[in-house]
Amino acid sequence: MPATFEGFGVRLMYPENWTLAPRGDDEGDQGATLDLPSGGFVSIEILPITRVDEEVLAEIDAMLRENYNGVESELLHLEGAEETEHAVDFSFYHLDLVVLSRVVLIDAPASTRDQMPIAGRVLAQFQAESRDFDENEMVFSALLKQIRDTP
Repeated sequence: MPATFEGFGVRLMYPENWTLAPRGDDEGDQGATLDLPSGGFVSIEILPITRVDEEVLAEIDAMLRENYNGVESELLHLEGAEETEHAVDFSFYHLDLVVLSRVVLIDAPASTRDQMPIAGRVLAQFQAESRDFDENEMVFSALLKQIRDTP
């Protein structure tokens, strides 16, 4: 039976062996992180309308390059994506493993904007070692679909 997360205007079902990570006081209530049993994670954050996608993606790119060597990035068009979505796959080495980090920016659903009028975009990030990424990519795609389909 899948587990369910409800917050900031969205309801997401996810595998029951994933865990909802506690958020620190400094992280606020505008996001959630799901930890995979293998060590990867899915993070969902609500961004204000004042944030521009290119700026957000550039910040993520800079942060990854600051922390890891050999970061590569590739723009994507995901199946089922709206024209306004932006997706980037980042890859890098960490502890002799290839890590993939997919970052997707989606319009915040109306239910999110109703609760948080300043909400503009949802930033979804899926990061895991390449083997775990491949095994869980369909689940991440299903999470994105749930966000897209939220009224």
